Amino acid sequence: MDRRQPSNAALLVVTIVVVVSLLALVLLPVLVQRQTERYRLENEEHADLARAALNDLNYRLSQQIAALTRAAATRDERHLDHFSRLTPLQNAAVQALGAHVGSINPEFDAAFVELQKRLNAWHDAVERRVDLPLLPIDSNYPAIIETVHRLDEAITAYQGTRRQRVRALARMQVWVTFGLVLLASVAASLFFWMVRRLRTFTAMLAQESAARQAALERQQELVRIRDEILGVVSHDLRSPLTTIALSAQLIRGSSPEEQGEHEQTIVTATRRMERLIHDLLDATRAEQGKLSIKREPFDPSAVVRDVVASHEPIAASKGIAFETAIDDELPKLCGDGDRLAQALTNLIGNAFKFTPAGGVVRLSVARGPRTVLFEVADTGPGIAPGDLPHLFEPFWQAKKTAHLGAGLGLKITRAIVEAHDGTIEVANRPSGGACFRFALPAMEA
Repeated sequence: MDRRQPSNAALLVVTIVVVVSLLALVLLPVLVQRQTERYRLENEEHADLARAALNDLNYRLSQQIAALTRAAATRDERHLDHFSRLTPLQNAAVQALGAHVGSINPEFDAAFVELQKRLNAWHDAVERRVDLPLLPIDSNYPAIIETVHRLDEAITAYQGTRRQRVRALARMQVWVTFGLVLLASVAASLFFWMVRRLRTFTAMLAQESAARQAALERQQELVRIRDEILGVVSHDLRSPLTTIALSAQLIRGSSPEEQGEHEQTIVTATRRMERLIHDLLDATRAEQGKLSIKREPFDPSAVVRDVVASHEPIAASKGIAFETAIDDELPKLCGDGDRLAQALTNLIGNAFKFTPAGGVVRLSVARGPRTVLFEVADTGPGIAPGDLPHLFEPFWQAKKTAHLGAGLGLKITRAIVEAHDGTIEVANRPSGGACFRFALPAMEA
């Protein structure tokens, strides 16, 4: 995973590009529409009005040339008067056409100047020969018509230029829109990519922070376990060590019988120390998930008989009735028989520890649905409800029950049961006392 965080500046730049592109996509059609409307208004204001004035001028010129033609044919002065009355209307049309000089194109301006010269020359020629009007073919009229055509072509060219500009503007709008859409798409893709990168980076930081926190908690837990182990070692090993040291001193100067008693005391204390050390090692392995067990078929009945035989003398010495209820035929289990014996020994030893003289400890082993069920119950004081959740925590019993043990047995027992893919639970009996149950999966027949 790339650990580089997207820079805020890059994210800001991409965001600005996206926003500007989107704004441009919104504003561009408005600007193009406004420019197109401006071209349309220019056509209406100049080309259309100029063409209307030019058409009016053509109409007046046709009326005047008709009057001259009738005057030449009839020699009637009234037609000349009609020509004179049309001249102000012609001048008005020329004036309206001149209002657009400088607004259309240079060709229009040059043709308009030429038109004025030819009209002035035509009127002068008509006035000089009033008594014999000129026929159109003998006057400047053909040149005037030619100039009018030039004006019409200039207006047409102006309109064509405006249409070309509108088409070019439309094409530009298409290309610019395409470019902006492409730019916005790329920028948006880059933006979302950077956002995903930022989220990934944030998630990675959160994971690393959680991992560091878990490692810190694990380290604190290891420190706690270390301190508890040291506490157990200093407390639970001190007593047998003191016993061994005292017995070793008492051997000197003792009678042979007394020496034998002291030697037996030393052996007992040594075995107690050895068991405590093994429990500490097993608890540490269980805490690390490395508790070792064998995987082989074994008969649970044989294991239970050995455990019962080894605990009957202990029960008798404590004045406790040790009852058993074991099915005659139990299915085989796959696992470690020695570890099963260790788990049962821990539970029975705890039951002996908390059951007063005259009480009862009962071991039941029965066939279940594809399991073998084990139960150890006693008639002791039971377990406080607030203590039930802590029973399988290492060293808990050592802290809560003073000198009754290191508090490792139940932790090891649960680890053994779970290593065999089994489950364990504890509850108080309605009639008093505690009851531990666990189930181990049976081998298929």
